[in-house]
Amino acid sequence: MLSICLIKLISTDTKKFNLMNRSINPQLNLFNNIKTFRTIHYLGSKLRLVEFIQEVIDEVDPSMGGVCDLFAGSGSVTQHLSNNRKIIAADVQEYSEIICNALLNPISDDFILSFSNRVKESKVQEELSFTFKEIISLEEELLDESVNVDPERICDFLENSSIYSAEISLPVNSHKDLKNVLQVSTDKLKKMNSRCLAFRYFGGVYFSFQQSIEIDAILESITKADSKYKYILSAALLSTASDIVNTVGKQFAQPLRPRDKSGKPKKSLLKQFRKDRKLDVFDIFSNWVIRYSSRKITTKGHKFFKQDCFDVIDLLDSDIKTVYADPPYTRDHYSRFYHGLETLCLKDFPEISTTTIKGTTSLSRGLYRKDRHQSEFCIRSKAPTAFKRLFQKVSSIDKSLIVSYSPYSKEKGAHPRVVELEYLEKLASEYFNLVEIRSPGNFSHSKLNKTDLHLDSEKDSEILLVCKNA
Repeated sequence: MLSICLIKLISTDTKKFNLMNRSINPQLNLFNNIKTFRTIHYLGSKLRLVEFIQEVIDEVDPSMGGVCDLFAGSGSVTQHLSNNRKIIAADVQEYSEIICNALLNPISDDFILSFSNRVKESKVQEELSFTFKEIISLEEELLDESVNVDPERICDFLENSSIYSAEISLPVNSHKDLKNVLQVSTDKLKKMNSRCLAFRYFGGVYFSFQQSIEIDAILESITKADSKYKYILSAALLSTASDIVNTVGKQFAQPLRPRDKSGKPKKSLLKQFRKDRKLDVFDIFSNWVIRYSSRKITTKGHKFFKQDCFDVIDLLDSDIKTVYADPPYTRDHYSRFYHGLETLCLKDFPEISTTTIKGTTSLSRGLYRKDRHQSEFCIRSKAPTAFKRLFQKVSSIDKSLIVSYSPYSKEKGAHPRVVELEYLEKLASEYFNLVEIRSPGNFSHSKLNKTDLHLDSEKDSEILLVCKNA
């Protein structure tokens, strides 16, 4: 197919990107702009690289044609590029659909801006808080900094307070007070039908029980609102959940581990436990509503497709000139970091996966959805075929392809990628007659395809593989 293949390394300096101040004053018009902001805490976020990505796309397509963001995720690239180009965003995850649609179709009116206060003062919030007052009160006692709490009580709470688990069976060796309130709560839940999603799945584990009730009140109120507000209100709630989740790294991959390797309570336990669980859900949610609703869209025609990436490529119109792809590369089950957000979007009360260790089967510690998606791009046996198909399909419709790649340091023990950069270069060259590697910084090596030379993962945290038919 190709007569000439040119592979070269180009280092590009990028402008410093100043993130917006996270402290939000609703009385000030701080968000009346088009600055790109972080929507959720996201593994591999491209937020700090959006200007670099834009610069490369502008060089590849100076005609300012449309861009397809094929693995949109948290929407950083979609959000930034939509200021100047038509965007087709795509992802298979529901949370990405919610966030990207909110970013691409902002709404601002009195209903939106007063929504948080109305929910806070609603009978829904009052009713739910009263219904589960026993377990809320128990946790508030543990959160009270004026009380000298036995660290073992905190460990017991973090290890055994899952409502979902208690509905199956109450913890055997847990503190009596906790078992009592779990029994009371599960009995009440039997009468609640399809309510209390966050309380049932995430209360006590990822959020405080009071926070989970407030999330449920917001979810219920969103369901009752006009459907045109679904995306912006739901996105604000996802951003809120990402901000308040009580885990290391703000992900849903694992709840806090309260004990050290010897089984003793960690010295930092109380601080970790109390760090996020006192955050005000309604205040944070209100701030996020303002942030999303204040987005200024200067271009039109944006769309989102919740579909497989290969199906989306087949749907692209002629005005889409560039495809940007940021697929997962490691063997990690990527969706476990965001299963909580996915469940809040789907509101489907999913079955939780189990693990079997030494013959004993129990719920997965992270309470993961049993039906979590795993991309073929992060499965070693399938990734080569997936990338080959990606290169072939994009080339066949005569569009440029820009692929993000995160180099890693084998010497530092970083997780290896399921495909090496050298392999991607060679594969891309079979379908495109111009392949370039762009970096936002300076490489310490002149070549990237030697097996004895490895990139410094701290210095060269991201590169772009630019593929086009000149």
